[in-house]
Amino acid sequence: MRQQFQLGEEDEECLAALGLTREMVVEGNTKWLIFPEYPIPEGYNHRKASAALRIKPSYPDDDIDMVYFHPALALTSGKSIGALSQCSIDGKPYQQWSRHRTGVNPWRPGVDNVCTHLLLVDDWLKRELKK
Repeated sequence: MRQQFQLGEEDEECLAALGLTREMVVEGNTKWLIFPEYPIPEGYNHRKASAALRIKPSYPDDDIDMVYFHPALALTSGKSIGALSQCSIDGKPYQQWSRHRTGVNPWRPGVDNVCTHLLLVDDWLKRELKK
């Protein structure tokens, strides 16, 4: 697994507790934290997918935004998933989920981190199943 940049100690500890395999890839000026076998809930066309997070240069003071999946996810119910687009990460086509924090749930520097963002990712996946 490539480790082309380092995360902070807090991120490393929480990710170790989750037991998720990860790669840290730098592509151009962009840092990507990639989880090659991210668990996807039942109800999607895949039970595991590569999930990528873009790590901003100003992280952890600034938020992590959105999530990107490869291969693309679809609901087995046939319902569509909104606010999706395509992009390329590490030479592969990824599905960008345009999901953002809100004024009700803002990024909290010193509190939020990669693991709290993954909690949002899990919530976004579950919410799509309920639509």
